[in-house]
Amino acid sequence: MMLEIYAFGALTAALVLGNMLLRISSGKKFHLAFNLVVLALLAASVLTLSQVQGTYFGIISISQYSVFFFALFTVAMLLLNLLAYARSNGYNNFALLGAFALVGMYLVVSSVSLITIFLGLELMVIPSAFIVLLSRRESLEAATKLFIMASISIALLSFAIVLVYGSANSLSLQAQQPGTLMLFALVLFITSLGFEASVFPFNILLPDVYEGSAGYATAMLGGLNKKVGIAALMQVLILVFISFRTAFAIIAALAVLTMFYGNLVALAQDNLKRMLAYSSISQAGYILIGIAVATQSGISASIFQIFAHTFMFIGAMSIVAWLENRNRNGINDTIGLYKENRFAAIALSIFMLAMIGIPFTAGFVGKFLIFFSAVNNGLLWLALLGIINSVISVFYYAKVMTAMYTDKLGAYRIKLDTPTLVVIVVCLAAVMLFGAYPQPMIQAVSGAASHLFGAAT
Repeated sequence: MMLEIYAFGALTAALVLGNMLLRISSGKKFHLAFNLVVLALLAASVLTLSQVQGTYFGIISISQYSVFFFALFTVAMLLLNLLAYARSNGYNNFALLGAFALVGMYLVVSSVSLITIFLGLELMVIPSAFIVLLSRRESLEAATKLFIMASISIALLSFAIVLVYGSANSLSLQAQQPGTLMLFALVLFITSLGFEASVFPFNILLPDVYEGSAGYATAMLGGLNKKVGIAALMQVLILVFISFRTAFAIIAALAVLTMFYGNLVALAQDNLKRMLAYSSISQAGYILIGIAVATQSGISASIFQIFAHTFMFIGAMSIVAWLENRNRNGINDTIGLYKENRFAAIALSIFMLAMIGIPFTAGFVGKFLIFFSAVNNGLLWLALLGIINSVISVFYYAKVMTAMYTDKLGAYRIKLDTPTLVVIVVCLAAVMLFGAYPQPMIQAVSGAASHLFGAAT
């Protein structure tokens, strides 16, 4: 039964080592082909891991929770490789750094101890900062700000881990009893992981990072890195602080602040990437509602929304990156897009409607499950504030959609490149398929949440 574990580990090692060799010895096309093949094999091997659940080598846990995120992160990284190939002059750099970051993501969601989470986050954020730095000539400021946020996050996380060890004499992800040291550790954990998860007020520099990075790097930060931060926060709160009622009251308050901050500031944005940055912040607020509920249904709803927003954000950002490549960065630059490329305009509209939560999209299912779980567990006020924020988001998404369908004199047809087209189609399929028929994904996220709560008891 260990064969599946070894196969997964061998493919992960092959991804890293292969990229190290190809970084200096191959062209872009062969390098891309290698990554697509290995990532596809990794995604396939993940499906076999659900049969070998357990703790291995004393550092990783193979469970429904970790397997779900393994699959999500692997598919997302495959799509990001396509985007980087289409938009980057240094694809080989992205491929190598992205491989290291993916290993860090795997470590975080399969952690059995706080040290593994720490190492996984380190292995993710350092390559990510270099990806931003190398993504474009003007990205030094963005990379510096990302590095500053990551440094603060890691420093606070280290302090929190020390406090837990001092209080419990253990670094395992296991339930702890309330106490002064543990309460201080809780605040530090929420603060440190809040930087990674884009939670207000720890996300002040995030829009600058998104705007200053190339589109494919922004897609990675919002589509993957942020989700890893939320997953880590979820694990720590449920597995370590499940008996702390204060923890989930804090999360509920942060959910409200994060939603309103993201949506209200997004209203004033004219740059597409900054608007999507604040939109992404508001989405983190919705996900926090499910965590604040502190039940299996709430966590499964949050995981579903993590899945949905991954594809919504990467899909939308792939179109924004395509426009950015033509020096079209503002909302007004989308005027006439429907005449220039009908498919791109329709796809971007669908992604934005899904972010609003329009029925028959995965975004609607995620928000419905989150709000329903809040209402069922006595948090009607939190659900109502979430619905109000969804209504607010309509106004800034409508600005973009109105611009796209406005006539433009002299508009001419422009084509999407093949890699970007593939990314859009895959993301559209995920958003629409699991919006119209969400039951298989609901079962998957319920299994993931069930394991998390099973491990906490």
